[in-house]
Amino acid sequence: MDERLPRKLAAILYADVAGYSRLTGDDEDATHRTLSEYLDLIAQAINSHRGKIMHYAGDAVLAKFDAVVDAVSSATDIQIQLASQNNKLPDERKVYFRIGVNMGDVIEDRGDIYGDGVNIAARLESLAYPGGICISEAVRSAVKKKFDLHYEEMGEQLLKNIEEPVRAYRVLIRSLPDAPPESENSTPEKSSLEFTLPDRPTVAILPFKSLGTDPDNDYLADGIRLGIQASLVQLSGLFLINAPVLNSYRGKEVSAEEAGKELEVRYILDGTVQHVENRVRATVQLTEVESGQAIWAETYDRILDNVFEMQDEITREVVSSLNVKLLYSEIGRIWSKKLSNPEALQYFYRAVSSLYEGTKEDNATARELFEELYRVQPDSVLGPSNIAFTHWIDAFLNWTDSQPESYAQAEKWAKKAVEYADNNGLGHAVLGHLQLLHGDHEAALKTCSKSVELRASCPLAHGLLGVVRNYNGDPRAAIRSIREALQLQRVYPPWLINFLAAAYRDCGEVKLSITAAEESLKLNPHKNDAELILCADYKLAADHDKARTTAEQIIASNPSFSLTNYARNQPYKDPAQLDRVISALREAGLPE
Repeated sequence: MDERLPRKLAAILYADVAGYSRLTGDDEDATHRTLSEYLDLIAQAINSHRGKIMHYAGDAVLAKFDAVVDAVSSATDIQIQLASQNNKLPDERKVYFRIGVNMGDVIEDRGDIYGDGVNIAARLESLAYPGGICISEAVRSAVKKKFDLHYEEMGEQLLKNIEEPVRAYRVLIRSLPDAPPESENSTPEKSSLEFTLPDRPTVAILPFKSLGTDPDNDYLADGIRLGIQASLVQLSGLFLINAPVLNSYRGKEVSAEEAGKELEVRYILDGTVQHVENRVRATVQLTEVESGQAIWAETYDRILDNVFEMQDEITREVVSSLNVKLLYSEIGRIWSKKLSNPEALQYFYRAVSSLYEGTKEDNATARELFEELYRVQPDSVLGPSNIAFTHWIDAFLNWTDSQPESYAQAEKWAKKAVEYADNNGLGHAVLGHLQLLHGDHEAALKTCSKSVELRASCPLAHGLLGVVRNYNGDPRAAIRSIREALQLQRVYPPWLINFLAAAYRDCGEVKLSITAAEESLKLNPHKNDAELILCADYKLAADHDKARTTAEQIIASNPSFSLTNYARNQPYKDPAQLDRVISALREAGLPE
């Protein structure tokens, strides 16, 4: 007997609000009123184009159409009407929907639809700009030239829980901008780079709330949270989202369920910290996002000198609650030789609180505090490893008057850090990158591999290993490492996407390289090496006009550019790899 449920070919439209939690956090009542109006408008547009709404899921809408042209017509009509409505609202109150459209087989059962066709539409939605539409290759082929629309090819996308890559296109509507305006410092909520999460438990630690009236005590809530993060990042059995991306939740009233769904993690750890005189009270809970249930919660009341032990207890409870299997080496690293000096503990918490602010000034403040930590407790790797990291950040981000001196200081402290028995792997990441810059490719690969071994959920460790692998002539392995880093990072830094684009280029995947480089330029259009990657890509793809135009733009923005200087900063182990890139740039018109 064939138990396979009947399937039918359909066009699927999936629409969802961009940044819903932020909007409700700012003004829940106003957002709900606007959302209700917009959902009514969406329903009318779907019905008028012969579609059928299958269900609502909070701020999301799923609809089915018999004809793909009706689905695309409905999607464009929705976005045009919503744009008109948004024009009447102040910027902070505008509500943008993303829409994904796919065509595929669906199972229709009990008034709803299921299957990969639906899942792909939902994933495509996440690739659209706020206020935009993203469609699959199947939809693009079906509509051909039936609409007065432009399509931006995004290349093949690896979509979560979808086995095969899907070629995707953004729909550009003539009457609308390509994307809603964003401030220079804003971070896109989604990138065109989509990933499949691993099987191991995925966790995010939200900023702990500091209770009390003394703002000087805020550092303690930050420090405890980041201290737990620093321990858990070393566990191979967890997938831990990087701390900086979570800073956007600071001071916001957002539930663990909402944050978990936005971050696409299974578990959220959050808590509160209160510091009164010599005592610290912390209340911490671990929530399973899907059920919304707290699977562990505890309140701690300790004297300040014992906070590190409390931090260890919380870490143990998280590991136990999630049934994470620890390697023997991980047990020794995480819970041995912690900061025993109360003064060192204060320096550590204040330092990590400054470090994760992510500015030049805060980086310098953090380094001074880590130097004080090393002075009072030199037997802890936390001092040298973080001093090395702050010097490396100064050099890497050009926050220094002397890049060679900052790199030299980073190397000095990184070499100290890697000698510690209870190592956290941060020094290895820094030292490995510096070994690459010195041309010691084998040592760099070994050192960065060790960093990943010691820091399983660290995006920096995975990212730098990817950089080293590409310059060592293994771009396929580099892509795997960099994609792992981007999964962990969530807020995608242009420098990391640039290295992904370079790795795609170097393994012959020029179209994917173009997609990544274009994504990087959208995130940061100024002084970005992605232009050079694009220039080479266009030449390698025989798009000579675009290559020449890009080369002219590079020269216009940097009249002193020379291929000789650029080549000096590309430490390829195999000269033939570098020659391929430089030749493409030279043929595009860039000067020697």
